[in-house]
Amino acid sequence: MNSILNTMLLQAQVATEQASTHKFEVTVAVITVIFIGIVGYLISIDRKLSKLEKK
Repeated sequence: MNSILNTMLLQAQVATEQASTHKFEVTVAVITVIFIGIVGYLISIDRKLSKLEKK
């Protein structure tokens, strides 16, 4: 009985660690997408300003 409980606890710990790793990866991916979006937006604004300055 004790062995079964230990096995269940170890499986729960592994599942928890995998879930936290997955959450970290998703968080990094979301932050990366947001950063790329902001950089793209700033580049587009810079191009528009450059065109206006030339006129």
